[in-house]
Amino acid sequence: MIYLVQHGKAFDERVDPERSLTPEGIEESRRVATHLAKVGVKVAVVYHSGKKRARQTAEIFAQVLGARAEEKDGLNPNDDPAIWAERLSTLDEVMIVGHLPHLSRLASLLVVGNTEVPIVEFRYSGVVALTRTPKWVVKWLLTPDILP
Repeated sequence: MIYLVQHGKAFDERVDPERSLTPEGIEESRRVATHLAKVGVKVAVVYHSGKKRARQTAEIFAQVLGARAEEKDGLNPNDDPAIWAERLSTLDEVMIVGHLPHLSRLASLLVVGNTEVPIVEFRYSGVVALTRTPKWVVKWLLTPDILP
């Protein structure tokens, strides 16, 4: 199983050029991560882009899930999703915290083999779980809106 996470809600760059997480983004990320821990989701590593909002989100998920957060290339908003589609062919039980449109394009490439066919609507701090059976399929989707 792999988990694709859109970073938490961040400040507009006019307010914060580094686009740090807002208090709401921090709270939602923590709430989703806590729920994942309660239902037994385990990952060893949470990969993230070099952007501050992704790093902060990854650190929250990693802390709550008892994993390590690690910055990796190829996870920026407009990076080629084929890079990570190839890497994921040999990885399992990992989480990726990234951005749109990259995450949407990656999910589409894995599931339907085409980056231009959207298969899921991402949401800030939301998680899409994918599993191989033997092809990639969406197992479930969790957003902060549906948590109590």
